[in-house]
Amino acid sequence: MTSVRMSHRQVQTLKRDLQAAERQRDRDVAALDEFAQANEEAKTEASRRTLARELGVTHPVIKTMIERAAKDTYPVDSTPLIPVLSAYQATQYVKSGAFGHVTGATVAITETDILLESGRHPKAFADGTRVSAPNMLLRNAEGELLGVEECLAGYGGTGPSNSVRLLQELGWDKEIAREVMHYRFIEFDIEQGVVRANEESLHHCGGNLEYTGGHLVARLRRGRPWTPVGQTPAVGDPLGLRTWVDEILSHPETYPWVEGPRVARVYLNRDTATGLQDRIRYRAGVRNSPFSVVIEQGELQLWCSAIYPSDWAELLSKEQLDVLASVDMYPADAEPRGWLDRFLPRRRERPDYIDISADGTSTLQREPDGAELDGETFD
Repeated sequence: MTSVRMSHRQVQTLKRDLQAAERQRDRDVAALDEFAQANEEAKTEASRRTLARELGVTHPVIKTMIERAAKDTYPVDSTPLIPVLSAYQATQYVKSGAFGHVTGATVAITETDILLESGRHPKAFADGTRVSAPNMLLRNAEGELLGVEECLAGYGGTGPSNSVRLLQELGWDKEIAREVMHYRFIEFDIEQGVVRANEESLHHCGGNLEYTGGHLVARLRRGRPWTPVGQTPAVGDPLGLRTWVDEILSHPETYPWVEGPRVARVYLNRDTATGLQDRIRYRAGVRNSPFSVVIEQGELQLWCSAIYPSDWAELLSKEQLDVLASVDMYPADAEPRGWLDRFLPRRRERPDYIDISADGTSTLQREPDGAELDGETFD
């Protein structure tokens, strides 16, 4: 199973590189065509027919490349993906000298802890459109990272045992390596041993991160957030949005990818929001209500499921208002209709959606679009 996942990740990496190369080719062809149109002396050497002949394609293909370049709004992403190997592959890779001297390791029971404690942009862990971090990261003297599959922290099981064996192979003493079994998050230094450890997971925000079109998406539904032992979900916050606010959105200095104003889009028209929906299989405890609220901050969008109001005279349902309140975008003492008036167009006809922000004028920077996202999963 691990080798299959390795192959899938490698294929996705090659696919992303190929798509980036194709986009850059289209841009280069379009730039040459524009130069030829603006400079008479270059028309012969850089004409579309000349470009077609040099590239071994037909004239219509060149025209299509130029048209694609004009429509392409996705930047070529130069962020290197963090390679992820099996424990055996990682051992061989390190021993070959290709990775350099291992100076540290971070191991967790959850992918979220690795993702948020890595210091890297989530897109460095992109696996197709999903963001999938391993449970172990190795670090070398240059600060480069190497992910390892099926090596976990925690209490018993094969995952922690795999971690102990690998850490010993890489130079840690057995007793130090075995500490991985006593914590849900642990960080090792090759010289100092254990430098940080926690008996519980560090982060509890639920939902699987996805990366597409240059931005991050998390689709949140009722029943999906995991609640830490001894705690109960906040009243009026069944999606666990407060955790996203407290752990991520409130810390742009730690997570630069959420730097920017917070804006909410609330859909009033079901048809307008159809592009966000996905046919999902029935799953006990997970309600298939529509994504009718989108919260955006920086590069991150949180798609929040909430039912529409049953009364047409009402603009927003209680669930939609609860979502806004959970992210500090709806005052608890406000009367809904009077408060919403400031965000409505002057014409009193019902809009398809309303954008809500602190200044009353900001809008979403990216149109929510689920066309490139995979079907929802419930891991």
